[in-house]
Amino acid sequence: MPIRAYKHKHNANKNKVETVRRILKDYRKTAEKISKLQWYLFFKEGSFNKNYKINHIPSKLSERYKQTCQYQVVSVLNSYTSNRQKDFIKTVYRSSLDEDTKFILFVINKSKAWFNEKLTTAVLKDDKGKVIKELPIEKHHYKLSRKIIKQTFKKNRFPSFKHISMQLDQKVAKVEKRKEDKAKEFDWWIKLSTLEKGKPIYLPVYKNSYFEGKEGIHLNFVQINEKEGNIEIAFLKEVPKETSYLPKTNKISIDIGLKALFAVNTGDLYGKQFYKQLKYYDKIITKLQADLQRQGINPKGTKRYKELNRKLKEYIKNEINRLLNRIFKTYQPKEIVIEDINFQNSDLSPQLNRLLNRFGMKIIKQKLADFEERYGIKIIKVNPAYTSQTCSNCGYVDKRNRKSQEKFECLICGKKINADVNASRNIGVRSSNPMKSQSRRSVLRMLVRAYLRDDKHYACNSRAREVILGNRYFICFHEPLKITSKEKS
Repeated sequence: MPIRAYKHKHNANKNKVETVRRILKDYRKTAEKISKLQWYLFFKEGSFNKNYKINHIPSKLSERYKQTCQYQVVSVLNSYTSNRQKDFIKTVYRSSLDEDTKFILFVINKSKAWFNEKLTTAVLKDDKGKVIKELPIEKHHYKLSRKIIKQTFKKNRFPSFKHISMQLDQKVAKVEKRKEDKAKEFDWWIKLSTLEKGKPIYLPVYKNSYFEGKEGIHLNFVQINEKEGNIEIAFLKEVPKETSYLPKTNKISIDIGLKALFAVNTGDLYGKQFYKQLKYYDKIITKLQADLQRQGINPKGTKRYKELNRKLKEYIKNEINRLLNRIFKTYQPKEIVIEDINFQNSDLSPQLNRLLNRFGMKIIKQKLADFEERYGIKIIKVNPAYTSQTCSNCGYVDKRNRKSQEKFECLICGKKINADVNASRNIGVRSSNPMKSQSRRSVLRMLVRAYLRDDKHYACNSRAREVILGNRYFICFHEPLKITSKEKS
């Protein structure tokens, strides 16, 4: 079941806040040290060990704190390697290796056995348990698997623990409900161990009505983070999967843009004001930044700059979640197909584009993951190459088809449609197409060949042939197009 964090307001005084910040500082330093140790174990023995003895690691934290920290670190590292497993599959799938070698590599990857070499055979069984294929796993297979997984590590930086929040269990953070005869204005108290043995502090916490009303199991964990000199407290709840969910739509495809944040293949557009609001924030933040820099002031250290960025992030998060909830309620799909893109626009500042790529896409992915976990909706990510230039009606791909940010008009069949809706329809088609794992260049080649495969394109009228001959994407296919229909017959 998915686990969700719900923020709760607290009323800790300055001294208590400062005490928690000191704990968090040492917690992060300890996490970095544990991470280095765990990676050493991984490359030497083939796996992480959350119960590894870490008494020798110097830290101001108690051993209970250190063990809690290690559990969290190992959880993050396991999540990281699970994502690299997916990258491994893509790399092997796209390679020119023979099918038997691919199968062996997939078996090694499934067990994360890249470094421990614990498997001797790769076995494939049918639904009844009958062995269909059994191949020996040799040394060179492991050597190749390690080379591939190391390549994925190089492309994706190891997790950093410099800014992590603390996820604390009851060993160091005990959550207690308020007692009837004490401090009635607070609903919860957190008894938190500190860096001084035998001197815990009590953090008063207010009730979160949304959290209380949410179905699920309240876990004995507290999440504590630091933000702008203060601390944030969140309680965790295990939310049950919606077993009663019945899809009304088989599949929808979504194009991510800025003029309209989400365009669905049905023709519906969501978030038409999103880009306008982003431009507003971008303008005032960029101007403030320039003014402060002229005065020799670091913008990141000013309250005004921090507050504007906080509001911008809050707007992006709320708008993305609100719109995806609307789309979900409207269609209640079985599958959602979405493009895997860089979320940016040349009209926005580099700073805002970085924020959109890192923060905006993170929120989208989190929301889709929530749909997948809670409702069992299948999320399919596809290659977005040329979806905005290809006609969803006839398949003709041409840069000139895209008349503007919003208008699409096919130069061959004359189809007129909103550009984002057109792209979303192409995205939907690609969910079952082999091009989803290809490079941009390969995708273009496949689109051109698919378009020319039908004989009617060779026999097209002279105007259409003239359009295609003027398209640089078709330059390698120009000779057949010069044949007239009469010559061809």
